[in-house]
Amino acid sequence: MSIGSVQSVVVCVPVANASAVDSVCPALNNQAYAPQRVTAYLVDPAHGAAIDAALAPFDYGYASAIWAFAFSMVVGLYVVSHGIGTVLGFLRRG
Repeated sequence: MSIGSVQSVVVCVPVANASAVDSVCPALNNQAYAPQRVTAYLVDPAHGAAIDAALAPFDYGYASAIWAFAFSMVVGLYVVSHGIGTVLGFLRRG
């Protein structure tokens, strides 16, 4: 599933010879910039929220709640299975 596309974009890059530059890129801190074409992978705006959510800080509280729920399910299934095994063993021995 593609979440973006490869496209050509124009970016402003620093140049050493400021006198030879006559461009639309603004100067910043006496540094001249010139436009340059590069190929970049651009993400589709519809998928931007999913990427932002994946890059969000890790929520330890939520993760610990999921872990606690899963662990309690394992322990609960063990207790229920042990109880069923005890009843079946009792019935088998008579």
